[in-house]
Amino acid sequence: MSPTLEIPFRFRRPDIARLRVPDPLRRASPRHALAGLTALALLAVPAAAAVRTAPAAAPAEAVPESVAGAETVEYRVEQGDVAVSASYPEVPGAPAFGGEVRTAMAEAQTAFLAEHGSGDGPASLEQRSEFLAASGKVLGARIVRETSVGGDTRVETTTRWFDGSAGRALPWTALFGGADQVAALDAAVARALREEAGVAPGDMPAGLVSDGGTEPPAGSGGGEAPPVDAEAARALAEEYAGSPLQDVAFDTAGGLVVTVARGASGELHVPVDGDRAAPLLSEFGVRARDAVAAGAPLDLEDSGGAPGASLDCARVPCVALTFDDGPGEHTARLLDELDAYSAKATFYLLGQLVGEDPEVVRRIHDEGHELGNHSWKHDDLANKSGGAVADDLERTAEAIEEAAGAPPLTMRPPYGSFNGTTLENAGAPVLLWDVDTLDWQSRDSGKVADTAVEGTRPGSVVLMHDIHASTVDAVPEILRRLHAEGFHFVTVQELFAGTGLEDGTAYHSRPDPADQG
Repeated sequence: MSPTLEIPFRFRRPDIARLRVPDPLRRASPRHALAGLTALALLAVPAAAAVRTAPAAAPAEAVPESVAGAETVEYRVEQGDVAVSASYPEVPGAPAFGGEVRTAMAEAQTAFLAEHGSGDGPASLEQRSEFLAASGKVLGARIVRETSVGGDTRVETTTRWFDGSAGRALPWTALFGGADQVAALDAAVARALREEAGVAPGDMPAGLVSDGGTEPPAGSGGGEAPPVDAEAARALAEEYAGSPLQDVAFDTAGGLVVTVARGASGELHVPVDGDRAAPLLSEFGVRARDAVAAGAPLDLEDSGGAPGASLDCARVPCVALTFDDGPGEHTARLLDELDAYSAKATFYLLGQLVGEDPEVVRRIHDEGHELGNHSWKHDDLANKSGGAVADDLERTAEAIEEAAGAPPLTMRPPYGSFNGTTLENAGAPVLLWDVDTLDWQSRDSGKVADTAVEGTRPGSVVLMHDIHASTVDAVPEILRRLHAEGFHFVTVQELFAGTGLEDGTAYHSRPDPADQG
């Protein structure tokens, strides 16, 4: 028989359709720090007796409106009865932060689709972010994942942080001095659950290492907080994957709050008061704590460009769909098909056609796709002198920028034909492909789709031509099948981010780290 539980404080039930998380529960008085935890019986302790509980501390949160210039990017893709959706932040001056949140969501989506993408029954994954800190040079966000399969719903959370002083995104473990400090936090949370909530060792929340039987070390608190080793912090976060410690934040009094469970009846928090938390923190953790307490406006250097939130294609399977020889009469329809999957692509345009349809060229750019240079009128550049190659590509680039308001970032030689002279005068990275659909030859949408899907691996560049109706007809099937396999559709720049694209160098696909030794 399920235990009954009386909770004298108010909470709001999640609205599953909107992926809303219950309002934070009220904060307890200091003498109740590490108390008020018997509500864990609601989810994690099936054998517990009926109990009452006092309010538990809740982490501080920052409303999105307080983050100047922040934008929320949203997408939703439905295939039959399988749906995925996500919303992630883009913050001026913090592209790495948005990219980390987006990539963490992409990792979860790929794993979800690997298990449920075949559509064996109703399943959905909804992800959203909420700011935990936005002050000074510190950003923090909670990622909330709600998975529903066959009517059963599970909510999971984790947190990510951004150090504006160094311009880097960090895992939750970067708040702490190292493995010993994270282990001490684990012990403190388990001890609180055991002593204050009466949770038996065998009933601890999944992911906690300690059973609560060991007194957590108090720490000296007098030494200098250690700096963050980002790689070590990421390795430690992987070691603690699935731990409730992942959802850790600060309250406004300088204490830590770990959310150990979430469910249909509300949030369950474990507070760790400031005196006990202080010796556990890294130098960044101290700055994050102080920023939350100060509540000052966010102060990040903004380069003036788009906030950005690029996927890390070293961590998730990405593919770049590329289209040559446009713009053409089918390009607008292609853009509609891509939008249905929130897919981004790269368009290698001919200069002489740009002026015939500048509106669609502008639309390509405005909808987040990438522009590429494919020469003025599809001449074989290998037959031109260096000066003629440079003149041809410069003329094309100027036409594209005039129409779109942005320049092409890479070039693709017509026919894939080039030589040393072409490379020396390209003035941009030269992007070829590793998957040739031969769409110009077959004009068969089924063959085009099969070739694209069967040839694609993580890091692939797929060659197609949007001047053929049969190719555009094939795109929905390509998107459907690759999406179900967990692929993410990105631009060339996103695909190669971090690999160092260089002008005058030819590339076929994103290099596989395993192939580089």
